[in-house]
Amino acid sequence: MDPPRTLAAYLARLRGPRVSAEGVLVSNESDAPRILGVGIACLDFVFVADRAQSGGQSPAHDHVVEGGGLVATALVTAARLGARAEIVTWLGDDRAGREVLDGLRGEEVDVTRAHIIAGARTPVSFIHVEPGTGERTIYHRRGVGLPADGEVDFADAPPACDVVLVDGVWPRASRAVAAVARRERVPVVGDFCPDEAREDLAKMVDALIVPRPCAQKLWPARSWEQRLRALTDLRPAFAAITAGEQGCYYVDGAEIRHCPAFAVDVVDTTGAGDVFHGAFAFALANRWPAARSVEFASAAAALSCRELGGRKGIPTLEETLGFLRARGTEDWAS
Repeated sequence: MDPPRTLAAYLARLRGPRVSAEGVLVSNESDAPRILGVGIACLDFVFVADRAQSGGQSPAHDHVVEGGGLVATALVTAARLGARAEIVTWLGDDRAGREVLDGLRGEEVDVTRAHIIAGARTPVSFIHVEPGTGERTIYHRRGVGLPADGEVDFADAPPACDVVLVDGVWPRASRAVAAVARRERVPVVGDFCPDEAREDLAKMVDALIVPRPCAQKLWPARSWEQRLRALTDLRPAFAAITAGEQGCYYVDGAEIRHCPAFAVDVVDTTGAGDVFHGAFAFALANRWPAARSVEFASAAAALSCRELGGRKGIPTLEETLGFLRARGTEDWAS
């Protein structure tokens, strides 16, 4: 089933709007959006320090240890915003894995389908944050002893959710869940670079959102418009490139649009892209139009940069809407 070429046309084929374009999430928990994520959860060691010369040293100004990972942080974002979130992932039975699970449970993310592998080591990241700019450099160690790809136990049953989010770390599992989601007309959001290894997965998502380094790597000499057209050639209903301080460029149908970045006092940009995906999935679950969804996700991502680490600064729905009412271009009146 080929998706329509605009997000609005795609949403028109789904269930009716959960809330109006001017409304907010209803208070009844049973009506909260349900978001299922398939992908990585890891433990982040984040520290702020000036760059040291090779072989030298530099004092660390601050540090934090917390859960991270593309899909995991996106689901924490969705939960903070008021969604019911569930993760499919693979972890080791080590201390890092226990800390990751405790962090997700503390955010009320359902970890029933988190697969714990005996004797394996959980993925970890060491993240250097530059003081003043908040720019981060990530040193990532993949999981040791985890499956190269994952099997899912509900590939033949509809996922009990309103949106599926995949990051492509376990492509086979992501494809299996995406196939069922598309059959059941549940939108799929992709957070991965559609390189040759994941191009088939890219053709199964309805909203493909990639970071600037991915777009520059795949199409180094092309313009923003040409890069977006290359993404839409893969047939998603919506495509976007997040570009940090340059904001977000996106295409929805024939029109190329740009959402400027919101100015905040940046402490750490770790996880901002993950927060964008989680907030966009939340907006998509509520059937908001593209411009509104992008601005909402951009605001949540900007607010998350106010604190050290990828999760402490993730805003609530009320904080995000209050910020948008003061600074947004869409109508965010309650």
